[in-house]
Amino acid sequence: MAKNFIEAKFDKSLVVLDYLKQRYPVIDYDFTEDIEKLKSANSIKEIMGIEGGVAWKYWNEFNKAIPDEYDFCSRIDQYRRATGAGDKVNVMLNYGYALLEAECLRAINTAGLDAHVGFLHEMNPSKNSLAYDLQEPFRFIVDMAVISLIESKKMDNTDFIRTESYSLRLKPSGAKKVTEEFNDWMNKKVPYKKQSVMWSYALLLKTRELAQYLVGKRKTLDFSKPAYVVKRQDSDDIRQKILSISYSDWKKMGFSKGTLHYMKKNAEADKPFTMNAHVRERLEMWEESM
Repeated sequence: MAKNFIEAKFDKSLVVLDYLKQRYPVIDYDFTEDIEKLKSANSIKEIMGIEGGVAWKYWNEFNKAIPDEYDFCSRIDQYRRATGAGDKVNVMLNYGYALLEAECLRAINTAGLDAHVGFLHEMNPSKNSLAYDLQEPFRFIVDMAVISLIESKKMDNTDFIRTESYSLRLKPSGAKKVTEEFNDWMNKKVPYKKQSVMWSYALLLKTRELAQYLVGKRKTLDFSKPAYVVKRQDSDDIRQKILSISYSDWKKMGFSKGTLHYMKKNAEADKPFTMNAHVRERLEMWEESM
């Protein structure tokens, strides 16, 4: 059971890094060896040790997508210990994970399970161990939300405050932005069992499946599903294509100079952007003709 949560976490961690690599080619990773080690792990301690190694790799690569002004180095230090909330990124991640924990608790209560009885995290009457377990396959939603906030430059310095103990905290304005972005991601839809469901509902469905598995009504359990693939319209490859195309070539395809000028401005900027299907199709046609 414990392996199931971590296998799903590895799967979704790769989703995040795949997404980031489309925009930041410098990102490089390989979890193959770790995934193989996990298959043969025989204890919680061994599983958590492998998870710690992957987390170290993950946050080092994640860091490559973060601008210097955020002062983010990693989620964990060289000894694989949590670094706390000394920088803006960790503050946002911590707040987002707290929101995710609340969603997990809601799903656990709805499914009629005991939040204190976990399979991966240590059982403790004062801790929501099962909620911590359930968070693992869905942490990527928080990570994606934080990346979206950073890339869209929605967060301001005024959204953070340094306390008397020198800890960094979110002000109400910052907490509102993180909450709204998290909710936007939880409301995104994903195909699952011939349906299109929001991630918030997918979390509830997976919790119900866990409850059914525990009482013998299900023979298998797979938290890596629903599968998720995120394709960027503002990938580094797309940006380079837009910057390379000439105004004369663009005009030959029936588009105005103003449209390409606007696209080039977007491609040069750091912010995310989107294109309609017609423009993407013409851009692909131009590449094929080269």
